[in-house]
Amino acid sequence: MRKKTSRASRAAFTSYHHGDLRNALIVEGRRLLNEIGAHELSLRHVARSVGVSIAAPSHHFEGKDGLLAAIAADGFHELAALRRGIVASTTDPLRRLYRIMECYVSFAEREKGLFYLMVGPRTWDKKKPPRELNALATSSFNLFASAVCEYASTKGWAEKDFELLVHAAWSVEHGVAMLILSNQVPGPGRKMKAEHMVLFSLSMLLNGIAAGPENFAHIESQVAPGSAAFDSARGGRKKR
Repeated sequence: MRKKTSRASRAAFTSYHHGDLRNALIVEGRRLLNEIGAHELSLRHVARSVGVSIAAPSHHFEGKDGLLAAIAADGFHELAALRRGIVASTTDPLRRLYRIMECYVSFAEREKGLFYLMVGPRTWDKKKPPRELNALATSSFNLFASAVCEYASTKGWAEKDFELLVHAAWSVEHGVAMLILSNQVPGPGRKMKAEHMVLFSLSMLLNGIAAGPENFAHIESQVAPGSAAFDSARGGRKKR
């Protein structure tokens, strides 16, 4: 019996030997991530689930951290592909940005475990993330940022405002996604469907951009004077 099991294990490893094993481990790792979470996930668990020896993953990943980084990179690769598809599907800056932001929220809901790994506290060094992970995360974010800037430019915003606009838009899409994933919608004692909140929140952000820099300056001057953040921001944008 032991010899048969050993032969089966070697056969499984051989079948993945020419590059397929790494992808198989990532795919299975993603599946298990949604079931048990990153903390409980182990190389041994993934290897056993794929049907290879427990030593096999070490040929492709530097421990559990390496596997998690590869899984997160795969998530960013998928998110970027979805965003590129949206960019290619419409030339309308408003529709493009809305769909890109909505896509982020939908991805988070569909891939909860993976999403938490991608955006949450990581086991790798945040200052020096793995090269592949960093490149794919940057590529995905740049697609989003470009959509924000393109829409903003049609509404009279200056290039010096773009970074603030990108981060404001990011805070909305990410905040909405996290509220939904943490089961905080609706709020205590409130009645609200999550899909209605998504539509309204994203549309509100887009409406704010559409109002233009002059309307924004009027509101900003009433709510923020005297604050350090206001003075610092105005230092870079004080003349419109």
